[in-house]
Amino acid sequence: MSERSKLWITGIAALVCVQALSSLFLHRGFALTALSDIVQLVLLLCATVSLLPSVIASRGRIQLFWALMTLGMGFWFSYQVLWTYFEVLMRREVPNPFSGDVVMFLHIVPLTAALALQPHLQPDNRTTRLGTLDFALLLVWWLYLYLFAVIPWQYVHPYEAAYNHNLNTLYLTEKMVFLVGVGMLWIRSHGTWRIIYANWFAASLTYSFSSYFANWAFARNMYYSGSFYDLPLAISMAWITALGIFAASSRTKQHPAPAAERPAEGRPTAA
Repeated sequence: MSERSKLWITGIAALVCVQALSSLFLHRGFALTALSDIVQLVLLLCATVSLLPSVIASRGRIQLFWALMTLGMGFWFSYQVLWTYFEVLMRREVPNPFSGDVVMFLHIVPLTAALALQPHLQPDNRTTRLGTLDFALLLVWWLYLYLFAVIPWQYVHPYEAAYNHNLNTLYLTEKMVFLVGVGMLWIRSHGTWRIIYANWFAASLTYSFSSYFANWAFARNMYYSGSFYDLPLAISMAWITALGIFAASSRTKQHPAPAAERPAEGRPTAA
């Protein structure tokens, strides 16, 4: 690992420590909110940027895989920008319902579409044709579910309880689909790709638990920005940055497996 990579990892580890210490020792208020929001904003920026070298240096389906992963992280970063704008610049709570929730909801769509490309396998005509359609189909499908289950309680007949319940349920389902998809690829892959998928699974599982418990605490008026519930969230963001650094340093080893190594049951679906 290069000195630059070591410094980058040290930096994100320091940011996680700042998040932990601020959650433990700062009282609820603007200082804690601002510090927590900015730390998470920087962590998400680092996570997004860390994936770019893999996009630039790779080709074909591997390049598209990393591009979709970067796009998904970019959506997440954009959502955090909106969140920080309200809580830090405007100094007021994020509205509920929040129109920016759709950005957060859709950030998993590119990640799931990336899994469908199965970059650890050599392409054939069938998987290449299907892979070009996966992102569009997944986007339309999840956007339809969001419009059907969430939007009516936000704009047609505003009802906060129904909005939160439907959004959280649908988002949890979306995260479970992604976890199942990346878990299947982890089991079926080898070498460097197995490490990449394993870390995506672990980081995503950490984020999913963090999101679930944060929503649980929010429903009981126990959650606030910078609370201890945000620590696993910060860890998952830092984890993805570390994964991006690893992927960039091992890109020469990201060779697709020959067709003979494909599982007999064929191509797993992402959803």
